[in-house]
Amino acid sequence: MKHMSDEQFAEWLAGEASTEAQEHLRGCELCSREAAGLRDQISRYALAVRRQAAGSESSRLVRKLTPSRTLVFRRLRWAGAAALALLLAAQTGWMMRPHRSAPIPTQATNPAPQPSSPSMSDDELLEAVNNDLNREVPRALAPVSALTIARNQIAASTSAASNRQGERE
Repeated sequence: MKHMSDEQFAEWLAGEASTEAQEHLRGCELCSREAAGLRDQISRYALAVRRQAAGSESSRLVRKLTPSRTLVFRRLRWAGAAALALLLAAQTGWMMRPHRSAPIPTQATNPAPQPSSPSMSDDELLEAVNNDLNREVPRALAPVSALTIARNQIAASTSAASNRQGERE
């Protein structure tokens, strides 16, 4: 008989080998070593599967007892979102409270009339809008403009004084 085929080895491993195949295994050292190697590999595989199953069973218990990472991260994200919402609400509340402010110095030649009553005529409203558009500096930037003008005056007076002092020397 020739050496055993893969199908014959599979039958032998399943316990369904013919008497001829069993006699060949007893007589052929090469086929008996290959059969022993196959049996050893299958037993190692079975042992690894059992260990993996046992490890996964204990890991399932551990997972049930401890919160998963995704759950922890999900809770952290919700906590961060809640903190951000509280900060935004506090900031909005702070911005909405009435503030006492100093009058804003302006350099407009034609200050826009403030609507004193809710019933302003169309012509008055158009005049107020035109006056506001003709301002050199928008009303919102008037404080910045005042600071810039003051800074430029200080810089000019400082440079003039240093120029005079340089001419004297």
